[in-house]
Amino acid sequence: MAVWWRSLRALHWALLVRTVGHWLQYAALRLVLLVATLVPRPLLCRALESLAALVMRLDPHHRDIVAHNLEIAFPDWTPQRRAEATRAAFTNWGRLGGELAHVDALLAAPRTTTLLELDRLLTSLADPDRGLLVLSAHTANFELLARMAGAPNREILLFHRAMSNELVNQHLEDARRRAGLGTLGRGAAVREAMRVLARGGIIVAPLDQNQPPGRGIFVDMFGRPASTSTFLARLSMASGASVLPVFAVWDDDGGLSARTGKPIAPPQAPTDRKAAAAELTQRYTREIEAAVRAQPKQWNWAHRRWKTRPPSEAANPAEPFGPAGPAKPAQSEITPATVELNEPEAHSQR
Repeated sequence: MAVWWRSLRALHWALLVRTVGHWLQYAALRLVLLVATLVPRPLLCRALESLAALVMRLDPHHRDIVAHNLEIAFPDWTPQRRAEATRAAFTNWGRLGGELAHVDALLAAPRTTTLLELDRLLTSLADPDRGLLVLSAHTANFELLARMAGAPNREILLFHRAMSNELVNQHLEDARRRAGLGTLGRGAAVREAMRVLARGGIIVAPLDQNQPPGRGIFVDMFGRPASTSTFLARLSMASGASVLPVFAVWDDDGGLSARTGKPIAPPQAPTDRKAAAAELTQRYTREIEAAVRAQPKQWNWAHRRWKTRPPSEAANPAEPFGPAGPAKPAQSEITPATVELNEPEAHSQR
């Protein structure tokens, strides 16, 4: 009995400490956002970019991850060009923070030509009975572009992995909701996604995140197998909805625009659904790679995209990130691993 009581008290104190910690984090976030909104956006972005550059110098672990990922994707680059892209991968975080601190003003600003074209595409391609799926990735200010796609007469939802801090997570979801953007999480996401599509809604899914063992298939990305969710492909085949590639891009003048591809329709009644899902997932990944190649300094290179390795690849002790890190080049192939309609590791704040 005494052991049970001590365990209960320990749990109580752990929950109390966690709750207080979450409140402190939330209060700090609101204070920082309040102060940040008082600083002009260009000045705030420059200050945060300088801070991010300092973080790069003080964080060798993530700096090495970025540099190694760039070496995987662009082995022919000079060290100087790779160093410039590494710096950009960090300073982009500062720019993201500055833009999201002034997100209300940016949402109220006139849309660029490409954003107006994106709005027209979303409206015209969203089938009343099948909806529309949007393939995306963590390029430029992906979060801002998703909010800009929101509209009063449009149901659009973003796959999102909930944060551990419920207060911060709710603040983020409320901000998205004010922009007309909803969220889908894990659990009942598949059923909810099918209902949204059946109502003619739009679902945005970033597909550039590594999937843990057993939750994806291996497709080629930059010449190496990358564990990738088949969720988008299977959702497309199950609903009949086409997939529109859309990627955020920072323009030279500092504005945000969108790079769009041609809609990818699912095959009609495929005889081998596993193979069809694998082929679609490879096509989606090619779209992402093309977008990254077009703007290599605007992708989130700090993410360990090649972390999960195929069973056929032996662990390489020389790799800088341990056995789960990027492996030596393997033959490009589509390797099914699991084919259930699993949700991907959903979008989080980069």
